[in-house]
Amino acid sequence: MRMPTLRCALLCLSLLWAAQPGDISAANTIDGAASAAVAPAKKKAKPVFAGPAKSRHKHPARATRKTAPPQQRKVRPPVKVLTQAPAVPAAAQTEAASPQTPAGAAPASRHAALAALGVSLREGEDSAAILEILPGSQAAALGLAPRDRLVFLNAYPVRSPAESADAWLGWNPNLRPWAVVLRGLSTVPLQSQHPDEEPAFKRGPKDLSAQEAQLQAVRLGRVFQSAQAEFAQAPPMQVSIPTGQVLWIRFPAGIPETVATGDILEGEATMAVASDANLDFLCLPPRSSVSGKVLQAAASAGTRTLRIHFFKAALAGGHVIPISARLADAAGEQRMVKVSPGGTLVVGEPVVTAAQKKRKGPAVLLEPAVRLRLELAEPAAITEPPQFYAAGPGLWIRTKETEAGRQFELTHVIPGRSAEKAGLRVGDVLTAIAGRSTAKLEFGDALAALYGAPGSRLKVTVQKPAAKAETFELKRGVSYKDGVETPVPLPFDTARKT
Repeated sequence: MRMPTLRCALLCLSLLWAAQPGDISAANTIDGAASAAVAPAKKKAKPVFAGPAKSRHKHPARATRKTAPPQQRKVRPPVKVLTQAPAVPAAAQTEAASPQTPAGAAPASRHAALAALGVSLREGEDSAAILEILPGSQAAALGLAPRDRLVFLNAYPVRSPAESADAWLGWNPNLRPWAVVLRGLSTVPLQSQHPDEEPAFKRGPKDLSAQEAQLQAVRLGRVFQSAQAEFAQAPPMQVSIPTGQVLWIRFPAGIPETVATGDILEGEATMAVASDANLDFLCLPPRSSVSGKVLQAAASAGTRTLRIHFFKAALAGGHVIPISARLADAAGEQRMVKVSPGGTLVVGEPVVTAAQKKRKGPAVLLEPAVRLRLELAEPAAITEPPQFYAAGPGLWIRTKETEAGRQFELTHVIPGRSAEKAGLRVGDVLTAIAGRSTAKLEFGDALAALYGAPGSRLKVTVQKPAAKAETFELKRGVSYKDGVETPVPLPFDTARKT
């Protein structure tokens, strides 16, 4: 009697475990499977337990073995706990159905995709508005620009930054990206350029054989020797400015009152230096910069003394050359300014005038209108290409102040040059140069107008004594002999000079 009772208890426990709370659906599934197995017999199912409820609990196992065929017990489905999946939002279903949305794309990956693309977008009705493009990015290489409206990216329509990121994430890196944008009132297709082809292999010094390396060394030696021979035979393109050459300069902002020992002062050449006595070419043009260092600055008894050494000149239109020059004289309307025989500039202590107080500028020790004359203590060498040297018509001038204004008087007329051939003589006065009145020209401006490219022409208006003003056309850089015009050789071309 104990064994049936034990079997009954075990069967009850198994049924209770199979039908726990929350597993009603599983129990129903088992009952349905059992009913489906009995249905094909087409007989009325007899009650399994005909006795009272007490007897049903006593022999449940026996009743199961009698009613269920062996083959039905083999295919009995196992008991499983079924769970229900959470509902998918409509927006997520739309993104999942979109062909350009990669599986598992997250907001973080979309931001990374837009950063990799290098574009900032704003959502629109039928396109995505481009706000900014990162220079050097894929978007810049594609040709996108701010204020464009992105319609298609890599064959996918886009209307928002999320769709643009999805289109970029779904792009095949082996293909060239392309896009369609609305630019103003036009529809513009864009496509990136083909990547550069790999350079072809080129042999280098390490790829040469021993014989090839030897032949290369022999050939390079021959080329080097030939180059040295040609260089030795080539005439030097150098012009030398001799010792004692005079140069006038001024300081456009003046010399400040606070100047001290060790300061660097930068002046401007107001006149030019010609290559030789023929005045055919300029080797130091006007407006060149000249720099000097204050070796000593002192003050005593209401005067200031400056000892300045000028050490370099930046040629207008050329290079910087070293020079060695000292002060020789001073000219201008400022009082109490002179240069001592030793080259020291002596200036009276500056007096602050009412005009200077109105300007509220710093007091100056030397006025900008004062010109200083420099003399070269050593020769200066100039090496420039041929196009640097400006040619003249064969005359030289000096400033002449008259009641009618500033004019320029001819002081030298070079024989055989264009000025002499035109009939100009020493003492004639220039009232206009290249169409500009001399009343508005500084000396450096007048020289710059007279000199120019060799072979070029200019017009000058000349006032001769006891005659009316007349205009002449002159030619630069040519000489005349027996009526034959010949180009004047450049200053460094000594072989052509006669």
